[in-house]
Amino acid sequence: MIKKWLCSLAALFANTAKTNEIVVESVHSKLFCKTMGKGRPLIVIHGGPGLTQDYLLPQLNELAENNFVIFYDQRGCGRSTGEINEQTINIPTFVNDLDNIRMAFNFDKVSILGHSWGGFLAMCYAIAHPDALNRLILSSPIPASSEDFALFINERTRRISPYQDEMTAIRNSREFREGNPDTIERLHRIIFRTYCYLPEKADLLNLRMTPVASINGAKIFELIRENTFNKSFDLRAALKALKIPTLVIHGDADPIPAITAQNIHESIPGSTYVLLKNCGHFPYVEQPDTYFNSLKDFLK
Repeated sequence: MIKKWLCSLAALFANTAKTNEIVVESVHSKLFCKTMGKGRPLIVIHGGPGLTQDYLLPQLNELAENNFVIFYDQRGCGRSTGEINEQTINIPTFVNDLDNIRMAFNFDKVSILGHSWGGFLAMCYAIAHPDALNRLILSSPIPASSEDFALFINERTRRISPYQDEMTAIRNSREFREGNPDTIERLHRIIFRTYCYLPEKADLLNLRMTPVASINGAKIFELIRENTFNKSFDLRAALKALKIPTLVIHGDADPIPAITAQNIHESIPGSTYVLLKNCGHFPYVEQPDTYFNSLKDFLK
């Protein structure tokens, strides 16, 4: 009982830890960052493409209990700036942004946690800058190959098909085109309920976005889809060269099939694989105790 109370107290402290807001300059972009905690540096990469750090918060604040955590909005997303076109919204630019954040804080090495699309971006960063990483956490990562990505798209399509008419009506509405926060949140809520083992868990996610962030996010999503995921890709051979302690953590009810996460694990030598039971795409709200215990053990 005492142990449980102490854990709750630690979580409360992490969720109310002092937050600093910092802007990092990176190639005609200003990247909005939030920092909290103290200890070894940990950069958290949000998913999407086109979302913001906010859907990870406040739950992931708990990592600040033992780490200096940096959350940031990717270029063009949320409160970060930058032109949105094919020359700026691509993997090399996003990887460079991430490295500029590391250098702006004067860290020789950092650990990285990437969720979903952020997990894919984290893999790309690890391949490009292996010497800059202490540890790598891939949380519910987008698959590392176009072959496995097709499995995800098929499962995602199957799950959202009952809601397709409702989603189409939302996307065709004036409110959606104008980035109305209520409308955008409603659309995301419909989609992400299908991503969870228990649909109501999606109601715990902070999916609120400003009109500008919503409109820019939709543009970024389309650009990344066209210039990355609609093309053939395969990171697995490059992942085999990594010598970075890596944790791959995934839910067994995620629309991204668990076999794709296992394939990533098997591609990275010495990596650890944790499959969370009765859990979908957002383990920090679906299985928070097991999820955070796994992360903290790995980061010790």
